[in-house]
Amino acid sequence: MPKPIAVTIFGTAARSLAAATAILCAGFAVAADTYPSRPVTLIVPFPPSGTTDVVGRALALSLSRQLGKTVIVDNKSGAGGTVGATQVARAQPDGYTLLMGGPADQVNAPFLMSKPPYDAARDFEPAGCVLRAPNVLVVNPKLAAQSIADLVRLAKKEPGKLNYASAGNGNTSHLLGELFGQSASVDITHVPYRGNAPAVTDTMGGQVQMMFASPVSVVQHIRSGTLRAVAVTSSTRIASLPNVPTLREAGIPIENYSWVCLMAPAKTPVEILDKLHAAVTRSLDDAEVLKTIELSGGVKFSSSREDARRFLAAERSAWGNLIRTRKITAD
Repeated sequence: MPKPIAVTIFGTAARSLAAATAILCAGFAVAADTYPSRPVTLIVPFPPSGTTDVVGRALALSLSRQLGKTVIVDNKSGAGGTVGATQVARAQPDGYTLLMGGPADQVNAPFLMSKPPYDAARDFEPAGCVLRAPNVLVVNPKLAAQSIADLVRLAKKEPGKLNYASAGNGNTSHLLGELFGQSASVDITHVPYRGNAPAVTDTMGGQVQMMFASPVSVVQHIRSGTLRAVAVTSSTRIASLPNVPTLREAGIPIENYSWVCLMAPAKTPVEILDKLHAAVTRSLDDAEVLKTIELSGGVKFSSSREDARRFLAAERSAWGNLIRTRKITAD
């Protein structure tokens, strides 16, 4: 007795699907086995000369040697890093388009935008982390605050009178100011700028009283006396500012770092991700890469892929909660 037609069709479809799946998997296996067979593009979602760009170029040179193919740096800046990140999120998941991802594009912007162009947690997969760097809280030297305790007393004495600068709405320097205000229970007023340089300039000039900044961008001003450092955001004091206490030492429960991780599009084959992770790990022992990271004010941030995934999830949870609680927007 012949089989029912529906069963026959289903069986044929199932076999076809199984065959197609097998071919697709075989294709991925071959691609992973021969990866890379052509140049790789590393998207830096910010303009040239910034920390992410400088470190990205050093990493690209080392990865080129590790992978045996040229890694080309392509700056795609705009919209808080989301222009470049969007390009990677929409790229083929074949390991040939990668991203120097950081807090701006992987954490901040997706929460701050009303219609983000991607879901950072869903659309990216970390190949490994590269660096992390603390920030330093600086004040204008004319402000009567030699310490965090002095600063908190001033802020509580006249709520809303003290201003803090940032490199722009939604920037890490902005969010750190919000976190500081929340943690220290003080009301300080945010003044956004179009970039870090004018924010630093106006803090030195006294138009604003304080800001969070990367050590490398302000250490020369601290040493010249045009800015005063009152705390760093790391767990321990940093070599370039050994006399400056941590926020935790000063009684403020904040530990924070800027960071960069190498990101690939979601669904990139695990074999390719493993190759990239191994190459990143070796690159973080490269003397030139380490020198560049050190000059940027950071330290190498090596991790397993699983550790990187957990780290990113924790960052998104913590900052997402702050953004929602403080009702912060990018506008």
